[in-house]
Amino acid sequence: MSDREFENTTFEQEDERSSVVLCPVCGKPVNNHPAEELYTVDVVESDFRIRTLDDDILDTWLVFCHHCFYVTHDFKQIPQDIEKVRDLVESKSYKERFADTNPTTLELFEHYLYMLKEVKALPMVFADTYLRMAWLYDDEGDERSASEYREKAIVHFAKALLTGDLKDREVSMIYYYIAELSRRKGEFDRAKKSLLKMDMQIPMFKRLFDMQSVLIREQNKSAVAMPREEN
Repeated sequence: MSDREFENTTFEQEDERSSVVLCPVCGKPVNNHPAEELYTVDVVESDFRIRTLDDDILDTWLVFCHHCFYVTHDFKQIPQDIEKVRDLVESKSYKERFADTNPTTLELFEHYLYMLKEVKALPMVFADTYLRMAWLYDDEGDERSASEYREKAIVHFAKALLTGDLKDREVSMIYYYIAELSRRKGEFDRAKKSLLKMDMQIPMFKRLFDMQSVLIREQNKSAVAMPREEN
């Protein structure tokens, strides 16, 4: 994420994201996104959740094929192990999950998570998914489940560090996420230790360090607005 993403701005999704494409699993035409998105960012929170002045973009982050029920974030991305994914999607156990073919946002995330587990997705994919599910539980006021899914995200961010081949910036971002999510869980010592592992030579992470240090010192467990880049 670049420094500019801290600024309050307007984002327009590319037209291609809302175009009709072919499902990479069954080959039938699907809408790659429910609608073209045009939204104004209200605030970016400390865990990088984007709050808009319009709808919650979590509701449209996942899409699924109404023909074969494949769930994804972008139909244009072909799964790395497409045959394994296709076998799973065509299985009886997977299809039985879709008794309701108009799933809620949380149900769609649960279906997506089931698929990720079955195909043994990479730790970063799990971490990102668990983080977003924590946001959904936050919205429902379910603090226990939100904390549980933050911990799952932390575990998988840590696993991602063990995969290697990460750039210094990516490593620092993972340590930031672990610090942020630990703080949100009230585990301030772990948050502080993770924060100290970031590369403070990168201006973005120095600003994040300064922000998190204050929050940890105050034992603040809430989501806060990201600091914006000073002109």
